[in-house]
Amino acid sequence: MEQLEELFRVINTVQPGESVLVKYHPSYAPEFLVLLLMEYGRKRNVPIIIDDNFDSLHVLQEHLRFWGIEEDFSDALVVKSGGRINVGNVIANVEFSSEPLVYIKKYEETMKKALAEINDSINIALGLERLFAFIHSPREYYLFITELQKMLGNTKRKAVYLMNTEVASTLELNPLPELEYIASTVVEITPTPVSAKITFLKTPVRELLEREYEVSLEVMLDAFHGKGL
Repeated sequence: MEQLEELFRVINTVQPGESVLVKYHPSYAPEFLVLLLMEYGRKRNVPIIIDDNFDSLHVLQEHLRFWGIEEDFSDALVVKSGGRINVGNVIANVEFSSEPLVYIKKYEETMKKALAEINDSINIALGLERLFAFIHSPREYYLFITELQKMLGNTKRKAVYLMNTEVASTLELNPLPELEYIASTVVEITPTPVSAKITFLKTPVRELLEREYEVSLEVMLDAFHGKGL
């Protein structure tokens, strides 16, 4: 468990108002990262908010079941956009619009109402690639990026954006370069057959810069098969 406790200490270094971009390659990295953040929230009484775009949380939950891990996300506050399968404690639905600016305005209004009384939360965004897939012009792209940029510095939350690098690179307008610029912290997760390597590419914490952590798959499975650490 020492590896996971070390990661908990790293999560502690992320300051309220930060936006953390997590880039990952095709693997089960997002599944285990979300589990880790859920457990962090439970142990430290920090609310976990999940932006569930196009049933991404359902896919993640089913992937965990294939590993023998049952997680109902009942203590996560879920804001859905698109999709029809509810997972976790769904507190709001954002009506999806293929017009990026219209959508993000609806998102802002919904989040402001739903989370008015919540502070010091961790906000995990799943399925961002699917939102960017609807963007087809530079104008739409930069309008969407600008709205995301406005959320930087919101001290009521620590934002964690998960992005599949391979999927992002196939989009008409790859969001990664701008998201890397906006984010206060950029993390890359690289899978190996038996572990995941976590590298900090950008961070205001100097001792973490370009530092690499490795977490074995065995450690993660041992931790979560028994429902938590």
